[in-house]
Amino acid sequence: MSRLVYRLTHAAAAAGTLAASGLGGLAFAAMGLPAAWISGALVVAIVLAVAGVRVEVPEWVRFLAFIVLGASMGTVLTPETFASAGTWPISMACLGLSVLGTMAGATLFLHLVCGWSRETAFWSSAPGAFATVIAMAADTRADLRQVAFAQALRLFLLVVALPNVLGGLGLAGGGVPEPPHVSSAIDVLLLLAVCAATGLLATWVRVPGGLIIGALAGSAALHASGVSNAVLPQGLLIPAFVVLGASVGVRFIGTSVVTIRAFFFAALGAFVVAVVISTGFAVLAAYLTGEDMGKLITAFAPGALEAMTALGFALGYDPAFMSAHHLFRFAGLSVALPVAARLLFAAAREKDADNTR
Repeated sequence: MSRLVYRLTHAAAAAGTLAASGLGGLAFAAMGLPAAWISGALVVAIVLAVAGVRVEVPEWVRFLAFIVLGASMGTVLTPETFASAGTWPISMACLGLSVLGTMAGATLFLHLVCGWSRETAFWSSAPGAFATVIAMAADTRADLRQVAFAQALRLFLLVVALPNVLGGLGLAGGGVPEPPHVSSAIDVLLLLAVCAATGLLATWVRVPGGLIIGALAGSAALHASGVSNAVLPQGLLIPAFVVLGASVGVRFIGTSVVTIRAFFFAALGAFVVAVVISTGFAVLAAYLTGEDMGKLITAFAPGALEAMTALGFALGYDPAFMSAHHLFRFAGLSVALPVAARLLFAAAREKDADNTR
């Protein structure tokens, strides 16, 4: 009986989270906001989490949503997408410089202006890779509360504010394109089955953002080879966007109003510094490559790989470009962060150890 009650409690929490998040997305969509279903769901999920309401997104629901998103992204890739890939090394070089600049700027701001410890400021400034950053920071003397809050706030602000800022500046894309035709249920199910397999394979071999990236690759391969021309109906995409927004929102579980008051302005300032620097490099990349400015700003945005790739797709930008750049950033961070942390902080630790002897 206790196990049944446990399962029912979790099911009720998940159903309530997704229903409330869906209403948030609907409200944002009714206001005509860009990426409304993602950002509206995110806002509601965060409000519930901070209010102490039990919020959950089951792993299997998240799995289905990410497979749907990846599969849908793959259906919009065209030969023109890959023809333009020749300019990607230039924009990726600018992105690498952007990552260095945003980390340096935000770290200095948090340490020198806000008084955060050097290690806390360093890990708080890592642009994206939330779970990886938290795992790495856990083995250091960084304050994990500050790191987690700064990372979560940055992702929240990017998902909610970035689409609206780009829209206000006339830089947002045209949104998700309408399906060019209606596919049969069998074709859609076959597409999703293949994408689920490729998503699981990518996760198994530890590709960052494996579910979305693997599903995208599987869908792109099917469509590029002519094996499938199936497209997903909008009715599947909207719930997937809601799940994505709610999944980001549940990261604020355990965040209290006291925590928000204590860390908000420091994290907000670091976010502004990072966005100004990343936007500057995006403008440079746009000048050098001739690519769309809004697309590059979104590709350079220092947020989570899955969330930013899906956000770019929701705004109407090329998902192959988005995923390639965010994957490049994530892979670079995964390799460079532990090396940089050791170079920056190992000497200080050894000095402290000598002083305690």
